[in-house]
Amino acid sequence: MIFTTFKFLLFFAITFGIYYIVPKKVQWLVLLVASIYFYLCASVKYAIFVIIASFITYLGARIIDKISSKQATYLEQNDLSKEQKKAYKTKIEKRKKMVIAITILGTLSMLLVMKYTGFVLENISALANVFHLNFESSTWQFILPLGISFYTFMSIGYAIDVYRGEYPAEKNFLKYFLFVSYFPHILQGPMDKYNDLSKDLFEGKKFDYENAVQGVYLIVIGVIKKMLIADKLAEIVGIVITNLDQYYGVNIAIAIVFYAIQLYADFSGYMDIAIGCSKMLGIRIAENFDAPYFSKSIAEYWRRWHISLGAWFRDYVYYPILRGNSAQKIRKHFKDKNKYLANHLPTVFALAILWILIGFWHGSTWAFILYGMYHGSIIILSTLLSPVYDKFHEKFAWFVKTKLYGAFQILRTFCLVLVGYFLFCIGDLQPAIQMFTNMFKQNLDGFKIIEKISQESIICVSVGTILLIILDILTICKINLYEKFRKVPFVLRWVIYGSAMFAIIMFAGGKAQEFLYFQF
Repeated sequence: MIFTTFKFLLFFAITFGIYYIVPKKVQWLVLLVASIYFYLCASVKYAIFVIIASFITYLGARIIDKISSKQATYLEQNDLSKEQKKAYKTKIEKRKKMVIAITILGTLSMLLVMKYTGFVLENISALANVFHLNFESSTWQFILPLGISFYTFMSIGYAIDVYRGEYPAEKNFLKYFLFVSYFPHILQGPMDKYNDLSKDLFEGKKFDYENAVQGVYLIVIGVIKKMLIADKLAEIVGIVITNLDQYYGVNIAIAIVFYAIQLYADFSGYMDIAIGCSKMLGIRIAENFDAPYFSKSIAEYWRRWHISLGAWFRDYVYYPILRGNSAQKIRKHFKDKNKYLANHLPTVFALAILWILIGFWHGSTWAFILYGMYHGSIIILSTLLSPVYDKFHEKFAWFVKTKLYGAFQILRTFCLVLVGYFLFCIGDLQPAIQMFTNMFKQNLDGFKIIEKISQESIICVSVGTILLIILDILTICKINLYEKFRKVPFVLRWVIYGSAMFAIIMFAGGKAQEFLYFQF
């Protein structure tokens, strides 16, 4: 059930109505039923994977919670020496580590099998062919369950948080299942943390007119981004990607810029709708974007793009690796030999693993792995060159503080992001390389890509892109456009809403397109 369809509009209207009619203590049950129905509409066949992932992490967290409770009780009731306490705690910690390891592996195995079996067997087949061995892998392809990468990581994050003692395990499985399957975030995120979302999900809500209006505002913005910008650009970009032997030079450059706008409008549009729907229900879910194309470095870009994914990998992958035995051994080895290497090599080690995994998370092809390695390499290089940057900034402080230098940093970062998109937009290494090299070949057809754009699409994309830029500039300037918009007279405000919806109906046209991140 795609967010930009009449079916979803009807589904949400019914959910919204029932949610505020029933008693507050059972509102969460309405959300649970609605979320189950929503996912069943998307995929009846793969609903079992959501249930299994939820059950494994629920059970693992409950077992860890019980072990921790028994530990606290035992230590309280028994007068132990310092050595005995240490031995007992070590024993209990090993038990909890075993449970969390089984929980993570059990949950992650479904994602690994469904998403990466084809990739592994395909590479085994390629390696076998080198040695003239016959190995056919085409029969091992799986259709990826919608949202599996998102709800798998979110449920694993919950289990790890309970293991770390950040909060107790949820005793009610249905409530926990609602957290995992909550319909605005199950298919495409954001990856909310349980302690951030649970209170809003389970606490009864009274209808709030301001929340409802702000929710409508966000939904309208999201639909405009998706249907009037992303979907229009998807047609143009798709023509280029499927006919790479016909487009060269500036046409490829225009196509990759169009893709950057398409991806941002598509993904952030989904998030606006998801946040807007939740807002209308009185529930706050995490923001996932913060004007990413105005970033001044690749590291900053990833702090602003897909924020919840970056936060997940930071909390559950990067920091554990950085604090782990391997990184500590590297630091200890170089401590007395080279202070610079002792400070930076552990970080490089952690970043290298992190970005390979981020690339692999996005897709089971070498193109996606190289996409992660590309961004990781830039961040690692920036980390290693930080002393050089510091000296430059100190020596030319007067220039670094100018708007011109800031504009240069933004443009430089955006160009680096565009290079990465050659790998990302196709997701296959060979055509990605072909597309990139085509950009440097002689172009004899002029702006051929422009000929594929209708006048209607030019208007939609131009106006929509200007809107995106304005929204991001306002975000950077900490100006709340909604608060400004609320000061517009009531009648005029709803006329604007109506005009926006009319424009969507008039110009969107065609079948509703799936969101790009559904494939992940």
